[in-house]
Amino acid sequence: MAGINSLAASILQMNGQANLASFGNSSSKNVYAAMVVSTDDPTGQNRIKVRVVTKDNEGNLFGGKDRDKLNDNLVYCYPLIPEFFHVRPIPAQVDEAGNLITQGEMVWVILENPSDESAPRYWVGPIISSQLKLKFQAYAEALQMTDITPFNTNLATNNDFKVDAILPGAADVAIQGRDDADLILRTRQAILTAGKFRPNSVIPNDISPSNITLTQFDNNNVGKLKTFSQANIQSSNINIYSPIGKFRENSLAKFEVNENLESFGNLANSLHPAVLGDELIKLLDVIIRVLLTHIHTPQNPLLPTPDSETLLSYTVQGELQNIISNVVRIN
Repeated sequence: MAGINSLAASILQMNGQANLASFGNSSSKNVYAAMVVSTDDPTGQNRIKVRVVTKDNEGNLFGGKDRDKLNDNLVYCYPLIPEFFHVRPIPAQVDEAGNLITQGEMVWVILENPSDESAPRYWVGPIISSQLKLKFQAYAEALQMTDITPFNTNLATNNDFKVDAILPGAADVAIQGRDDADLILRTRQAILTAGKFRPNSVIPNDISPSNITLTQFDNNNVGKLKTFSQANIQSSNINIYSPIGKFRENSLAKFEVNENLESFGNLANSLHPAVLGDELIKLLDVIIRVLLTHIHTPQNPLLPTPDSETLLSYTVQGELQNIISNVVRIN
């Protein structure tokens, strides 16, 4: 029996289907790198189908443990990731004839019983080797992390201070989305960002950045507050509203001159512009000084003064527009 087992193992090894970790190890291999071929689970339980394949030196995929199986005959792999953290790997694409068009992403798959092809499998992934490849990384490229080589196949970012500073660091905890959106948790700080890079690049987005930063400041040495917290919201357009708040009537739109409102959409147009407090105080100060110092005779306008001349500039088309924000909307 031992001779038959050795012969079978040898044949599997030559055909890229071996289960053994090595010829000198009789224990079965349970963990494989696998390419995702389907995420279609009719039960909605995040089960996927994967194919254990072999990669040659040119990156071509062939053989492997599942070489003789049709996709429909591959067993489902059960997730080891709780649904509290929602993530789905991207599967391979094939043409009508079944030929591979695009590789799927890579996952680690654990075989409950490697000698039983119908036994359950479990998956963890997708396996992404670079923070700049979160949108998609093909199986063959991700598998390069297992190559024993001194060459780094990932695009280095640590030599670019601007890029490295906005990516999660080694001491950070982060949840990163597929396409340039993440939550980074640092010491006494949380940063929620959408679009930290310009589209399809690694150039920091300094045109339309959008983020929320929450920070606790301890042992502050500037000013009277020694300990305080701060929330910074940065975005091209900021809408702060309650569904039961007072939305703007259409007639009020005539008091605002804002060429960007059309771009900001229906919600922004239904909200009131936030008031810039210091600009409002500036106007009230002029009104109060005019009221206290004006001189006029009955049936005649007040005598012009520098303050009254300033007040004349506050019209809908003039200085009144300085009192409201063009980008922060409230109700």
